[in-house]
Amino acid sequence: MIPPSRPALRSAKRFTAAATLPFVALLAASCGNSFGDAGDAETRAFTHSQGATEIPLDPQRIVTTTDQNALLPLLELGITPVGSAGIELDGGQIRFRRTDGYDTTSVKPVGAYGAPNLEKIAALNPDVILGYEYDSDMYDDLSAIAPTVLIQVFDRPLDDALLEFADLVGEKAQAEALQADFRARVDDFLDKLGDRKDTLSISLVSQYEPGQFNRVDIGQATGTVMQALDLLRPAPQQGPGDFEDYSIETLGQHDADVVLVFDYSDDDGQRADNPLFNSPVFAELAATKAGQAYVIDGATTVGAAWGKMTAFLDELERILLAEDVRTDVVIEN
Repeated sequence: MIPPSRPALRSAKRFTAAATLPFVALLAASCGNSFGDAGDAETRAFTHSQGATEIPLDPQRIVTTTDQNALLPLLELGITPVGSAGIELDGGQIRFRRTDGYDTTSVKPVGAYGAPNLEKIAALNPDVILGYEYDSDMYDDLSAIAPTVLIQVFDRPLDDALLEFADLVGEKAQAEALQADFRARVDDFLDKLGDRKDTLSISLVSQYEPGQFNRVDIGQATGTVMQALDLLRPAPQQGPGDFEDYSIETLGQHDADVVLVFDYSDDDGQRADNPLFNSPVFAELAATKAGQAYVIDGATTVGAAWGKMTAFLDELERILLAEDVRTDVVIEN
């Protein structure tokens, strides 16, 4: 399974800009694209992680280069792109992660995120190509097909990125309303948590490779929620963090009153028992022995969307606001 929220891990199918730009230009021309010439359409300058790009005032044919970090935030706003990259399954099929509940039947697959098929993108004749900052090495190739915008999703609150997605498609008022709802939910949760906020610690982990595990709250929905709540964390999880791999032997350093294990097995459509949660070393955690370790469905709580943030808050309310939750399982320094 391709890790769902670790953009630094990329497919080996990369093109180099120097080699592909002539090909892309010919390809786009054959599909009727005009390489940045918007024709009679009105345009505006849109500032993003790669600078400023002239885009249509009302884009109609958007192609996204990633599912959970570009397709998803548009779907949440009621905007359906004409095509998108996704996760490539073992049989070669493309699946759009984190999009359950949205109608994606009209969205044409354009290959795997991290290595989308340029020919398929050009064939859709997009007026805007939309991705995130980890597509920067493809920026020139994509820009040769259509105006390309790469919005920074990581290393800042997800709120900011979602407002930019909304601005691009003229739905900023809707996004601001969703932001207000989210902030109200955070305030309500903290009011209900009360004094337990000062004594209850929580750890968020997941496993991508055997023998290793990772923090979950590196940006996106979970990171934004945890930053807003500012709950007690084990020492290795304090601060912004990165996509560092931890050895399974150090799992005890991530123990807390409550430990959440995020499971992504549904990304490839095959729900399975979580190997980290069921491992012998996990069984030795104080949280596990106290009955305060839980598996969280990453498909519903991780991704670039307000709905993912509120779904994670739902899980935190269910677990942390329980009357019998203990705050003395692990004493944090």
